[in-house]
Amino acid sequence: MSLFDSRFYDLYIHPGSSYPIARIASEAQRFGYSGIAIINSAITDRDEIPQNFSIYRGIGISCKPSRLREEIKKHKGGIEILAVPGGDEELNRVAVETEGLDLLMQPAQFNNVLAKAASDNSVAIGFDLGSLIRLRGEARVRELIIMRVNLKHARKYNLSMILTSNAHSIYDIRSPREMAALAGLFGMTKEEAVNAMSETPLGLLKRKNPDYIQEGIEII
Repeated sequence: MSLFDSRFYDLYIHPGSSYPIARIASEAQRFGYSGIAIINSAITDRDEIPQNFSIYRGIGISCKPSRLREEIKKHKGGIEILAVPGGDEELNRVAVETEGLDLLMQPAQFNNVLAKAASDNSVAIGFDLGSLIRLRGEARVRELIIMRVNLKHARKYNLSMILTSNAHSIYDIRSPREMAALAGLFGMTKEEAVNAMSETPLGLLKRKNPDYIQEGIEII
């Protein structure tokens, strides 16, 4: 059985306010995904979502570190996927130390102490492969270095890892095989990449909603 026979999910999609979510869903299904999570977006075209495809809702919290703990606690216990875009060490520390956060995306400054806190609070670490697609030159090199460091800490503390395209339109979506190839640029193995798009997202979805695995459209 091939690694790529798994059910794949991209849990960090940012469709533009005027971009049809149903079209993104159709394209993601064509590329081999079973579902996506959309961040901070309302679904206005749900009747056009393809069959046998699941859509989940996520809340992205972007604020100053002084307000972050309060914002996470406000949404704690909800059925939406709760994500924080990573930043400097202070922001990352508050994020991983606050119980209830599901996903810290691409933290720019991450270390052993923060990784241990993320492990203790079951916070997954996200890898934004979209940045490798969009950036060029030194900026792309910096992102690769950040990902290598985060991967090292994730392995050491057995953190859950999630790969995402961070797509804003259909043109940003990449197939699971392409995602795994991109992840290899910063040292992730093919098995780790597949798990980061299948087993880990499924585990997170199961924690958020025990009924997530039913077929068809599912909005949580």
